[in-house]
Amino acid sequence: MKTLVSRRSFLGMGALAAAGTTLMGLSGCAPRTQNAVNQEPEEAQSHPDWLGVPQQISESDVVSTVTADVVVVGGGNGGMFAAASAAEEGASVALLEKSGELGVNCREWIGAVGSKLQADAGVEIDKHEIVETLCMYASHRCDQRLIRLWADNSGEAVDWLNEVVRSHDPNAYVFFETDIGEGAHGIYKTFAIQHNVQSDEERLRSLDFVAAEIDKLGVDVHLHTTMLQLEQDDTGRVTGLFASTPDGIVKFQAAKGVILATGGYCGNREMMESLNKMAVDHCVALQSPGSSNVGDGIKAALWVGAAKDEQPTAMVFDRGGIPAGMKGGCAFDGRSFMMHIGSQPFLKVNKDGERFCNESTPYDFIYAAGTLERDGVYCQIWDANWLDHVAQFHTLACSRIIPSPTGGKAQIFTPEAEIGMIEGVLKPAGVVVEADTFEELAEKLQIPVESFVKTVERYNELCAKGDDEDFGKEASRMIALDTPPYQAATIGGQLLCTLDGLRVNTDLQVLDQDHDPIPGLYAVGNDSGGFFANNYPELLPGVACGRTITFGRLAGKTVAHL
Repeated sequence: MKTLVSRRSFLGMGALAAAGTTLMGLSGCAPRTQNAVNQEPEEAQSHPDWLGVPQQISESDVVSTVTADVVVVGGGNGGMFAAASAAEEGASVALLEKSGELGVNCREWIGAVGSKLQADAGVEIDKHEIVETLCMYASHRCDQRLIRLWADNSGEAVDWLNEVVRSHDPNAYVFFETDIGEGAHGIYKTFAIQHNVQSDEERLRSLDFVAAEIDKLGVDVHLHTTMLQLEQDDTGRVTGLFASTPDGIVKFQAAKGVILATGGYCGNREMMESLNKMAVDHCVALQSPGSSNVGDGIKAALWVGAAKDEQPTAMVFDRGGIPAGMKGGCAFDGRSFMMHIGSQPFLKVNKDGERFCNESTPYDFIYAAGTLERDGVYCQIWDANWLDHVAQFHTLACSRIIPSPTGGKAQIFTPEAEIGMIEGVLKPAGVVVEADTFEELAEKLQIPVESFVKTVERYNELCAKGDDEDFGKEASRMIALDTPPYQAATIGGQLLCTLDGLRVNTDLQVLDQDHDPIPGLYAVGNDSGGFFANNYPELLPGVACGRTITFGRLAGKTVAHL
């Protein structure tokens, strides 16, 4: 029986074994050698448990074959933009999505530079500055050329989206948000780059419009279709893949190339514990859309010899709420809740009842500061006037509770929805506690009463002075807690997605261990790497989604023109 899996499919495993199980992201893997190429599958060396091995697939296992110029794996932001652009360029496209719907995990905050909407608003972004800012956030553990690729092309991607949206619904449009506020003391700079799709009445899903465009362009969409592994020919070129469908295993042949857009691996606990252990140890919540992203694309690429980012990187928000007394590190335990109010700069104390940092620290950093405290979490306190305080805090992007004064509709919770979440979900679950005195509140939080009361008194004293002598929070956000009932919650990190992906070049080709392109293989979105490291810069609103749609669009064009 002839196997359909090339021996080169096992190439990556020998390289992985050479680096051992201590690798942090696999880029330290040994280069591929001819000996590794010639190994029989049963002779392949050991590999990390999470990686596994591709199954052996024979001719008789395949129930049908689909042929297309471009095969795109994943029907989210990156995959849908890739499929649309490839089809626009005249290529035949097969789009695979393992769920029953396109756009399930879509994101709607789109960061872009150079759009027509920005120009119309008189906003001009210094590309050198924003590129260098992103490199700084990554400690330059990134490919600056990829970041510049986003800066140079994201405006066009948004302009295209706006045309698509308007063509399908004249009442819908891409909105450009000019209300960006400022970082604390100007230290954490923000840029006016956020775009979203909306009507005058409500926020809309961009991918609903892209899905309509894909349908118009004749893209061959395959739902409930999960990629199993890639196929290579004897030269090492990726020629297609095998996928599991309700009817059995289907072979997808790609005449020009395969684009991976499966969304990273944050839903794969085994991969997370091996490759992104700090996020597992420190986060208390996993946002549900990410649970289906289990590393399909990354694992398939590693099996054919791809290289991956070294630095564990995840997008984490300060919005994981847990009942008092619990510790951090329970993201996969299903006992936590989304605490959108966690991103507001209210008074925060550790489990010793003491302040530990400036509460205006951006939400990609403050959760990290909290992981250094007792139990790896902290408590946030607000009073009966909290909505007035939130209006004065004036937070940005997806942390907004008070609607933007510009008319932008992009926000997760309105004040009414936030109140409903607190009263209807978080209080019954024991996540939000309430009391008329600080002493009683401390008891419910299970933290030292005397220390906590002393901290609140000191905080209120500094608020009266208008000068945070202890931690330097700006005066406009120093608002005393003096109106009962008081509420509080225990908060930790909320994991949204992983950002350490496959190494790619500026053509979005996946690179091997020698930094050479693997012919026929491309990656976008969270399957691709080289853009972020350490954490996600939240005050550059929408840059992750902006990168994803921009690179998806570029990859589709590139592969279509091969």
